[in-house]
Amino acid sequence: MNLPALALDVATPGVRITPLASGKWRVTNRSGGLLGLLEPAESGEYRAMRFSVRDRGYRTLGEFRTATDATDALRFS
Repeated sequence: MNLPALALDVATPGVRITPLASGKWRVTNRSGGLLGLLEPAESGEYRAMRFSVRDRGYRTLGEFRTATDATDALRFS
């Protein structure tokens, strides 16, 4: 799997995308609160993941064709 580019072009307003060394991106809101993570899926899509206290880890919200769609899922769900 290829590592993601440092910059990820996302059209979702009010979020910040930060690349992580693990090949994922951290998605935060304007105040710095964690919304979740994005990672490249093997299908070429983007996987949106949200932290679950109950599961003690990240759970997948779904795979999306664009990074903007994945970020929207984190922001609006």
